Amino acid sequence: MANKVKIKDLKKEVKLRERKVKRQETKLKSAKKALKKAA
Repeated sequence: MANKVKIKDLKKEVKLRERKVKRQETKLKSAKKALKKAA
């Protein structure tokens, strides 16, 4: 049982990290677009 719980937690962590990375990527893209518009 303990192993199953650990695996579930790991999967949740991976999903959360992927979401964070995607958010950071979209932020970078929008920031670059804003810089181009300002330039």
